[in-house]
Amino acid sequence: MMFRSLAALILMTASVSANAGNLNLCVYDPSGANGDAFQLMKEYRIAALGWGVDFKLKPYTDEKTAAEDFKAGQCDGVVLTGTRVRSFQKFTGTIEAMGAVPSYDHLRSLVGYLANPKLAGRQKSGDYETAAVFAGGAVYLFLNDRKVNTVEQLAGKRLAVLEYDTASKVMASQVGASVVGAEIGTFAGMFNNKNVAICYAPALAYEALELYKGMGNGGGVINYPLAQVTFQVLIRSSKFPATFAAESRKWAQQNFDRFKGMALQAEKKIPGGKWIDIPGGDRARYDEMFLETRVRLRDKEKIYDAAMLKIMKKVRCKKDGTRAECALKRE
Repeated sequence: MMFRSLAALILMTASVSANAGNLNLCVYDPSGANGDAFQLMKEYRIAALGWGVDFKLKPYTDEKTAAEDFKAGQCDGVVLTGTRVRSFQKFTGTIEAMGAVPSYDHLRSLVGYLANPKLAGRQKSGDYETAAVFAGGAVYLFLNDRKVNTVEQLAGKRLAVLEYDTASKVMASQVGASVVGAEIGTFAGMFNNKNVAICYAPALAYEALELYKGMGNGGGVINYPLAQVTFQVLIRSSKFPATFAAESRKWAQQNFDRFKGMALQAEKKIPGGKWIDIPGGDRARYDEMFLETRVRLRDKEKIYDAAMLKIMKKVRCKKDGTRAECALKRE
């Protein structure tokens, strides 16, 4: 028995050693190597040793560059936000669909579904595979004028929208906002320098990107999650052991609260007086508006994955069967 255990340990060590230093995991974190996400990925790397892989972690503060390096083969795996993942793998890239995941509790259930082996095939697109999904934070609208607290009041306002985020461009045009193209590295400066009146971001950006400067004394944050940002581990599956992705997804499920805690801590740093509450009736109206937009982006624009939208609707209706959408078959 002892001999078998020793032999198994030697085999595992040999497997890890064979990969040591050969696999790069490029990690996007707005704060780089000092960021909370990058620090948590160090723990992910330690867990991966048990799955037969040793990563060299490479920090990126520019997400576009990280994605391009992955596409060019300079990264064997990469950590990107879900919206950026969409160009590689549409299924999990749809998780950040607007209004589709109303809370962290909904996201927890969704991550649990993704850990089910029955959905493993859905998470592959050619050689690209999503190996983990982590909470990055709910997305909110940051305003320089807190009097703007309804969708109708967004009409004509300059809104910074990420160039590659077609879904947000569609939504902005529907509400009559004036779209101003931006990148991850530029939208905060545009907001802080008053070039735009509104931007959208998770609470992590409040301190990290100094959005409080753009908000000033008269601004605020609308307390209605537009979507959930996710950090996703995307790999070239041919470079990894066959069991790696399944083990990774289980680890993501088991450690969901670690990443959720990071997001909640960031939200607590926004002063209570800066949050702008909206009436319950408006929330229901916005839910319906987002549903219509998701259907359009699925059917007409071909941006969202239909199977993922169905799973997310299942999660929403399981949490609250009284939602109007639960009696509909549009999604």
